[in-house]
Amino acid sequence: MTTTAHGSSRLTDTPAPATSAATLLRRFLALDAVVTTGNGIIYLAFSSWVATLFDVSATPLVYIGIFLTAFGLFVGSLALSKTPSAVGTTIVADANIIWAVGSIVVAAIGLLGSNTWGTLWTVAQAVVVGAFAGLQLYGLKKLKAAQ
Repeated sequence: MTTTAHGSSRLTDTPAPATSAATLLRRFLALDAVVTTGNGIIYLAFSSWVATLFDVSATPLVYIGIFLTAFGLFVGSLALSKTPSAVGTTIVADANIIWAVGSIVVAAIGLLGSNTWGTLWTVAQAVVVGAFAGLQLYGLKKLKAAQ
């Protein structure tokens, strides 16, 4: 079976497996990019408000915001690729795993000294970021299997 330039099978007019897998991975990366960049922008634009809400210093939030915005834009650039780079996707997934584990450690030992809301937020975002990593690794596995 051959595929057309649009990635569809000529016999069944369904997406070719590699195209479907790439689209799935792109969607997982795009979701991460939107959430991460949005979170970073919120930390930058409203660091004083977030600091008050979570009872932490605003300075670390600004640095976290800078990192998240830059990282989110990198993830977004991968999501815009026709076929996301396996190396880039692995870097993103690994960074997300490190972020998720680090966040749990920060929450567990109270490193930022946040209040209950701050601790709950740290754990909740760790779960979301860990889920992003899992989805990205799943999408990458599907892409590799389809190629």
